[in-house]
Amino acid sequence: MERILSLARKRGVPVEFTDLITLDRLSTTRRHQGIVALVQPQSYASLDKILAKAEGKGEDPFIVILDRVLDPQNLGSILRTADGASVHGILIPKKGSACVTSAVHRASMGASAHVTVGRGNLFAAIKLLRKKRVRVVGLDASGEKDYFDADLTGPLALVVGGEDKGLSPVIKGKCDEVVRIPMIGAMPSLNVAIACAIILYEKVRQDRKRLE
Repeated sequence: MERILSLARKRGVPVEFTDLITLDRLSTTRRHQGIVALVQPQSYASLDKILAKAEGKGEDPFIVILDRVLDPQNLGSILRTADGASVHGILIPKKGSACVTSAVHRASMGASAHVTVGRGNLFAAIKLLRKKRVRVVGLDASGEKDYFDADLTGPLALVVGGEDKGLSPVIKGKCDEVVRIPMIGAMPSLNVAIACAIILYEKVRQDRKRLE
């Protein structure tokens, strides 16, 4: 608590002391551990801004597109992994998807403050990415090959489907390639956040190996 208060003072963030009832009312989960931060609502970036972010770093674009991921916990987990893998941005659709809320902020453990999130038409986004020579790779159980057999190096947009039905047929048809995670046990699939983490770090591995 003292460290938080010290950082707030250094950065000019006003601090107000109040009672537990008020904190419970301000917190959506009541799991505030004695402190609640009030922040501006999430602002979403354009795909152009995400691409400009990659260009400004002198790096190939590395983008995640989420096709109807509904669970805020999954979105938060994906944001945390995306930050760890140095993804330049995440795109979510305007409708039929979890958006960045306080629950997502909490699940991401703060990563949502560091990952650029865009919101818009996924079809238009994929069309623009392909025009910019960014390969669009879908992750789905129906994929043609295992993810570790696919070339994930260079400019890449990874498309991940929702918890219930995976990639929608229309979105899947827009991908340059669709890969799968082999399931050799009794379960037919993995949690979407875990599946996303696996393939994101496979790209990290391949990119590093290419530079050796």
